Amino acid sequence: MVKEPKKKMLFLVPVHISYESYVSPPKNARTVIKNGRIVNSLATDLPLGLLSMSAYLKKHYSLDIRLVDFNVEVSALDEFDYPDFASFAKKYLAEHFVADFSPDIIGISSLFSPSYQNFIELGAAVKELWPDSFLVGGGNIPTNSYQHIHQTGGFAYFDALCFGEGEKPMLGLIEAESPQDYVERSESWITARKLEDFFIPKHDFIVDLDEIPFYDYALCDHGRHSLNPVMTSYAAHSDSTGYHIMTSRGCPFHCTFCASHQVHGRKMRYHSTDRVFADIRRLVKDYGAQTLIFQDDHFMADKARVLTILGFIEQEKLNAIFQNGLTLYSLDHETLSAFKRAGVNQLVLPLESGSEKVLKHQMKKPLKMSISRQVTEDCRKLDIYTNANVLIGLPGETRQDIEEARLNLRTIPANWYHVVCASPVVGSEIHKIASEKGYISGNVLGADYRTAVINTPDFSADYIQDMQYVFNLELNFLYNSDLRLGRLATAAAGFRNVLNLRPDHLMANLCLGYVRMKEGDTEGAAAHLEKCHEYRISGGWDRFLAIMDLNVPASTGEIIPTIEGKWLH
Repeated sequence: MVKEPKKKMLFLVPVHISYESYVSPPKNARTVIKNGRIVNSLATDLPLGLLSMSAYLKKHYSLDIRLVDFNVEVSALDEFDYPDFASFAKKYLAEHFVADFSPDIIGISSLFSPSYQNFIELGAAVKELWPDSFLVGGGNIPTNSYQHIHQTGGFAYFDALCFGEGEKPMLGLIEAESPQDYVERSESWITARKLEDFFIPKHDFIVDLDEIPFYDYALCDHGRHSLNPVMTSYAAHSDSTGYHIMTSRGCPFHCTFCASHQVHGRKMRYHSTDRVFADIRRLVKDYGAQTLIFQDDHFMADKARVLTILGFIEQEKLNAIFQNGLTLYSLDHETLSAFKRAGVNQLVLPLESGSEKVLKHQMKKPLKMSISRQVTEDCRKLDIYTNANVLIGLPGETRQDIEEARLNLRTIPANWYHVVCASPVVGSEIHKIASEKGYISGNVLGADYRTAVINTPDFSADYIQDMQYVFNLELNFLYNSDLRLGRLATAAAGFRNVLNLRPDHLMANLCLGYVRMKEGDTEGAAAHLEKCHEYRISGGWDRFLAIMDLNVPASTGEIIPTIEGKWLH
């Protein structure tokens, strides 16, 4: 009996941000220098969706699967001299795959709105290289934007788009004698023909996540893939290599700015804790993992489960990072103490807004300012460093709301703030509202949380863009909680992190000058103050200094009165 050859699959991940953002990063972006040129920093998170899918498919079928994540490949370049990402991708694939690897199925996974154009252009390049391969797309972009892709001609490249999670739909595609006939019949695959007949796709979820084997981490080059530059923002962690895991799927909340429910649904589904523990042990044994990065959309859904997982992390003496998935009302003192005992010294807190009216009505977020204040104060008592996420510029939010948030957030003692512009993510409620009211300017499918695109009768996108930067400047520098509480070393570490990325940052230099003066280092303070005066002129800082009603001190002796004087208002 002749053994049937393995089917070949190629998974591709386009660059997560737009080409323009990469080659000309905005002032509020994390950047790196390549051959003297400043470019945006790319997140190289492990692509868990594809690793899960590969493991599930190989459980049922004999396959040869390859993975290329272009965030990793572009990050590895010493210089980027291409007119767009697709040009590099096409060259890379032609050099590394075309001659000796002819995939039966190619899947492109696109998660984030800024990657939309890269997703489409990569599809065009792939179809030119492998015209006979069956090309499909999946992830947040195809799930939420399939109508737009259809209307703008994207199906000229893609044979089908997957709706929601892809494990079961992809298995059906692989097993089908005719992939085209299968996607035309399946309720989870979207094609141009079906959309002409007003087709409405449906999810096909795996209910018991333990049906998915240990994720296929072997697809990745862990020397590069898990070395994530974003981890440098976690001040409490020295390990720059992290291994991403997801222990659950789904989220029952109705936050208006989120679209994850479109992919994973609102009903919670879990890996058993025994399965989670087995996976972690295997990551440690096979890959030497010491730092775990949890990627659950709603990690806190079951308190007893959370405490059990944290107890295991404590027992195994591992590090853990929670980039998302925390709900503040669930972070009582008992739970926070469990995080601390597990060695979790830094948490990302979704404060979201400093206005209770916005939290309740514009965000539909079950949160009050008193809870935000209590959680951050408890974290300080437990010596847990906190990064606070805040969002401004939603439809229905007013300038008065934004000013109220600006003042209220100064009273929340988080260590560091990450303030972003509301982005009408396709599939979210604010996208629906903003679209219906004509509030969106620019290309929303290419927008990210650093770029304001919503204009309402009460504010412009330009105003939100300015205020987003002012919030960051005030909360992280001028009214920095660690400065005001006298925790100078902690504050200085944050300022130095900023200067490592942006040496010309006036406020980071000014606040480090303040620290030096408090320490009695007049010479060091003078060096930072000199840079402030240099960058004020060359860096366009006057507009933001005026908004904050702040003057650059004329001498070192004025640094402390200038900073502390603002705290009295």
